[in-house]
Amino acid sequence: MDFRNPRLIAASAGAFALAFAAGAARADDFDWLAVGYLWAADISVDSRDVSASIDFDDLLDKLEMAAQAHVEVQGDLLGGFLDFTFMALGDNTSRPLADLNTDLDITIMDLGVVYSPGAERLTGFEAFGGMRYLDTDFHLVVHPTTPGLPDAETRVNNTYTDLLIGARYTAPFADWRMTVTGDVSGIDTEGTWSLGAFGAYVRGPHRFIVGYRHMEIDLKTNGSKATETLSGPVVAYGYRF
Repeated sequence: MDFRNPRLIAASAGAFALAFAAGAARADDFDWLAVGYLWAADISVDSRDVSASIDFDDLLDKLEMAAQAHVEVQGDLLGGFLDFTFMALGDNTSRPLADLNTDLDITIMDLGVVYSPGAERLTGFEAFGGMRYLDTDFHLVVHPTTPGLPDAETRVNNTYTDLLIGARYTAPFADWRMTVTGDVSGIDTEGTWSLGAFGAYVRGPHRFIVGYRHMEIDLKTNGSKATETLSGPVVAYGYRF
C-alpha cells in the first residue's frame, strides 16, 4: 500500500477533517464504535488476458491471511468511518488441459463521511461518501499439460482510488439492531459495488454482529481484465464508547 499516493492522503485528510468537525467541538460530544470482524468470503476471479484470449472462472478458494476492522465516530449530524480489509489467497489446481497456479493479495480501505440526520446516533437512515482505495495483485500462471506448449500468464497488479457513495438503514428493536447497507464506487476501477445485511445484539457497550456481505470489483490494467467477487457471512464484535 502506497501511502505516498497524493489522492489517498488528500481524501483521508478531508474525510477526517469533516468527521472531527461534526457536532460540538469537544471530544466527549462524539460516540465511537470499534469493530473487529471476520468476513468468511467465497472469493472468485473471472479473468481475461486480452493478448492471450484466456478465460478462467472460480480460481481461488484457499485463504492464507486476513485482517479486517471498522472504526466509526459519530456526532449529532456528521461522522466519519474507516473500514479496512486485507486478504491473501492462493491455490494450485489441475484441469484436463493445464495446471493453474493462482495468487491474490487484496487490500480494500473505505474512508468516508457519514450524514446521519436521525435523532439517535448510529440508527435510522444514513448516507455516506468518501473514497475507496484498492491495492490488488492477481497473478495466474497456466502450465499446459501438452508437451511443447508455452506457459500463459495473466497479471492484474495495481492500486486504485475511487469515489465512494452509499447509504444504510439501521432499525432498533429493543436489544437488537438490524442494518442494511449498499454502496458503489468508480473512477480508477471499472466500477465496484457491495450490499450487506447485518443483525447486532446490543448489550451495554458491546455489540455481537452477524450478517452477510457481497462485493464485486471490476479491474483493468496492462491489457488484462479481472472481476473479483467476494461474498459470504460476516461475524463481528463491536464496542461503543
